Amino acid sequence: MTSKFLKQIISERNNFYGELLLDPNVLPQKVGSEQPLTVSVVIPAYNVQNSILACLISIEQSSFNINYQNRLEVIVVDDGSTDNTWKSIISFDLSLNLTIIRQTNHGQAQALNTGISIAKGDIIISCDSDMVLGYYTIEHFVAAHKKTPNALFTGFRQNISETDFRVNPCLIRGNGSYIGSFFSDDERIIFPVPGWPNNMCLASDHFRKLGNLQSLWMPDDDAWLLPDMVIGALFSLSRSVFNKIGGYDERLIGWGCTDGYLAAKAIGANQYIIPLYSASGLHIDHPIRLADRELQYKRNRKLFFKFIETTRIDSHPNWLIHAKDRIIESLTRNPNQSVLKRRIKVLHKDRVEDKLIKIDQFLALGQYSMALACIRSETKENNNTEIQYRLAKALSGINQYKEAIYILKRITLPRELLPKVKIELAIIQAAEGNFESAQKTLKELAKTSPQTPELSYWQNCSAEKHIKQGQKFFDQGFYQIAIRCFEAALIIEIDNRLALKYRERCLGSL
Repeated sequence: MTSKFLKQIISERNNFYGELLLDPNVLPQKVGSEQPLTVSVVIPAYNVQNSILACLISIEQSSFNINYQNRLEVIVVDDGSTDNTWKSIISFDLSLNLTIIRQTNHGQAQALNTGISIAKGDIIISCDSDMVLGYYTIEHFVAAHKKTPNALFTGFRQNISETDFRVNPCLIRGNGSYIGSFFSDDERIIFPVPGWPNNMCLASDHFRKLGNLQSLWMPDDDAWLLPDMVIGALFSLSRSVFNKIGGYDERLIGWGCTDGYLAAKAIGANQYIIPLYSASGLHIDHPIRLADRELQYKRNRKLFFKFIETTRIDSHPNWLIHAKDRIIESLTRNPNQSVLKRRIKVLHKDRVEDKLIKIDQFLALGQYSMALACIRSETKENNNTEIQYRLAKALSGINQYKEAIYILKRITLPRELLPKVKIELAIIQAAEGNFESAQKTLKELAKTSPQTPELSYWQNCSAEKHIKQGQKFFDQGFYQIAIRCFEAALIIEIDNRLALKYRERCLGSL
C-alpha cells in the first residue's frame, strides 16, 4: 500500500497535545524513582570563539550535569571555523562528557547531522553555540519527554549583549547557571515586525490551534505554520525519531526552513509540537552574518513546500548514514571530577523590575488573573507607571475595557513610554467599539512620535489589508485574532461596512 505524502499527514494531524506546563519557573517534575533518560546535547559551531565557552560552562553547571553526569553527553561540531573555536574548547577543562568534532565547512544542517549521527542519548537537544542555558533547562526537557514521549519540545530564548554579566564564563563557573525563565522576550512571544498578532504562542493557544495545516498570518505577510514554531537555537526530540526521519535535510542550504522542515517530518512521524516555557536560555546577540539571508530564506521556503508536497512519509532521504564520513578530527573527554553542588541563588534586581518580569510572563501566557493578583499583591507599588501599563493590559485581557482605558488615560507618561501606552490605548478603545477615539489617539501619537514603528500597522496600512488579514483568520476559526484585524481596519475607516460586518460575526462566534 502506497504511503501518504507528508503534506497529507500534516493536514490531517491536529496538535491537541493535552496538558501544558504553563508555569515557567516551576521546578522540573520528578518521575518516580526511575532513572532519567540519557541526553545528547548537539552544538554546531562556526567561528564562535567568543560564545562557545559560556555555552558549555552553562551546561556543565546545569542541574542535570550535577545530578546525572553519566547520563549526559555534549557533542560540539566545529564546522570548519577559521578563528580559535577549536583551540578554545580543547584548551579548557570542563567537567562534561564532551566530544569535539572537526569537519570542513559544510553548513549548520550538515554539522548537526554529523553530531546526531554519533549521539547516544535517548533524547537529543539541539542547542546553538551562542546559547547560555538556564540551570534547570536540560532537566525540564527530560521530564517533559518522560511525561509525553511522542513530542518535539521547543525551548525559548532571550537576546542579550555579550557584555551582560550573566553570560560571562567566569561568573557562570563561579556562581552556577542562572535560575529563571527567559521565554517572554522570545520572537514567538514578541514578534519582531510591529502589528497584530504580536504573540504567536498566545494567538495559537500555545500551538494547539496550528494542527491540520492551520497558519498564523503575521504582520510580515507570511503564513506561519506549526513547523515554523520550531527554532533550532533550542529544542529537543527523541533520537529514535531523528533516525526515523533521516536527520536534517541537507538540500536546504543556508539560512531558513532547515528546522521547520525537520519539524514537519517529525509531525509526519506522529510527534506533537509543544512549547516548553520552562526550558530557556540567554542568546548572545550578534549582527546578522549573512548578507543574502533573505534570498536564502525565499529559496529554502520554496523547497520546504515542494518537499512536503512530494515526499512520502516512509521515503525521507537518510542524511545520517554518511554524516560520519565528514569527520576529520575527533576528541573525546570524560570528566575527572563531578561538579560540586552549590547553594544556587536566583539573581534579583530591584523589587519593582523583578516584579515586572513576573507580570510580563503571566501576560505572555494569557494568565491575566494571575497578572492582576501579582500587581495587586503590593498596592504601594501600583503607582509605578510600568505596573499601571501592565494593569491595563491585564484588565483588557479579561475584557474590562473601560477600567483599562481609565488607567491608561491617567498615567503620567515619560516620553520614552508614550508610544507603547498610546498604541495599547488605541487598541483597547477599538476593542470597546470606540473607533473614533482610537483614531484620534493614533493621530496624536503620529504628531508627537511620528517614528513609532507600530504606526506602520495600526495607522498607515490600508483598511483593505487589515480586512484581508482578518478574513484569513476568520476562515480558520481564529475569531479572537480576526476581530483585532477588523478593528484595525475600523480605526482607519470608521464606517467600513465589511469590517463592521465581520467584527459582528466574530463577536457572535466567541
